[in-house]
Amino acid sequence: MSHEGPVPQSDGLTRLSIDATSDAVRTALAEACGIWASQAADPDLCAAAEQVLAEVLNNVVEHAQAGKSDGTVLLDTAVRGGKVHCAVLDDGVELPDLQLPPGHRAVIGDDLHSLPEGGFGWFMIRAMTHSLSYDRANGWNHLEFSIIHNKSA
Repeated sequence: MSHEGPVPQSDGLTRLSIDATSDAVRTALAEACGIWASQAADPDLCAAAEQVLAEVLNNVVEHAQAGKSDGTVLLDTAVRGGKVHCAVLDDGVELPDLQLPPGHRAVIGDDLHSLPEGGFGWFMIRAMTHSLSYDRANGWNHLEFSIIHNKSA
């Protein structure tokens, strides 16, 4: 397993190197929460950031890194100005058309047994983030975003 612990960067961000597995994502989420708490982030902000980051990292593992045994995922993160900043880089498959998915609200009927299994992630990511951007360069996906507690405020 190539997982490294947090590595402080010269720009104030902390970098985590994450194996492209569900187990490694869980470990990285716990480490990210510890980083944010050590940088005095509000607990509600930490919880919101963890929710978004979990969705992002799980998407990377399930889609961009699907079928790869040696995928690399990097997370650069910090708390600045009351916001959690995250940059997720991975060497997996690019997003379709090199565009972020639209993230439409899933249609939910009256029957709870017929709820769709997927379709909620990108809507939630878009709703909970600020300055969400995606780029692909030199074989790497680069997704960057900030979380502001109570974004609508």
